[in-house]
Amino acid sequence: MLIADVMTQIEAVAPVDTAQEWDNVGLQVGAPDWPLMGVLVCLEITPAVVDEADRHGANMIVAHHPLIFRPLTAIRTDRPLGALIERLLADQVGVYVAHTNLDAAAGIGTAAALAELLGVEKSSPLVEAGEVGLGLVGNLQSAATVAELEARVREVLSPARVTIVGDTSRTVGRLALMPGSGGDAVEAAVRSGADALICGDLKHHDALDALALGLTVIDATHYATERPVVARLVSHLVEKLGADVPVLASRVITDPFAADQDSANRSDGQ
Repeated sequence: MLIADVMTQIEAVAPVDTAQEWDNVGLQVGAPDWPLMGVLVCLEITPAVVDEADRHGANMIVAHHPLIFRPLTAIRTDRPLGALIERLLADQVGVYVAHTNLDAAAGIGTAAALAELLGVEKSSPLVEAGEVGLGLVGNLQSAATVAELEARVREVLSPARVTIVGDTSRTVGRLALMPGSGGDAVEAAVRSGADALICGDLKHHDALDALALGLTVIDATHYATERPVVARLVSHLVEKLGADVPVLASRVITDPFAADQDSANRSDGQ
């Protein structure tokens, strides 16, 4: 089995041409014809994640966030990114990125994974982005107060922090989801008829808009709202690749806002 085989299975559900124009997805380090020994799936690549891949004998890392995002003008091995690329090439560890194309993947993407954990059903895309949709809006299986919804978020996502803007006394029946940088989805959530929006990276002016429009927003952090997609992608690859090649979910915490800063880039112990 080759790295190309993993690429094929990911692109079957998250085609690279559905990524946003500004994004950088696909194989970023290595070659499709490299023999495959194991796959590690993570949210983003750090030296600790590469250490983890080495420990498990995985020579392919599938990441949600791009390792190489901005155009490279130099590969300086005395700087963090250049040193990481040098190490990956020396160890022959391939890196594949599925970012906004995975966000838009129906049934398997970031919003779908979050919706399953929170009990959102009868969902549809929240925002149309070209020929695909981003985020989801749907009905909670059982209506909940904002306090109950916050408790559920804390239970299933374990975010480093939760910030709530807007009416905290309301009952939420219709819920919008925009994992990751989702604060700019406030107006779309209002148009969809949602009572509340769960997202990450809510900015000051987006919060003001939410207040003015009467929308309750729960910011559960970029990291925590996207993390569930890792397990979803692992399950997909295990099903498609079979038992011949191990596929593992990273246990390294890469949240830079973790309450215990010493825990960042270390194993979550699960």
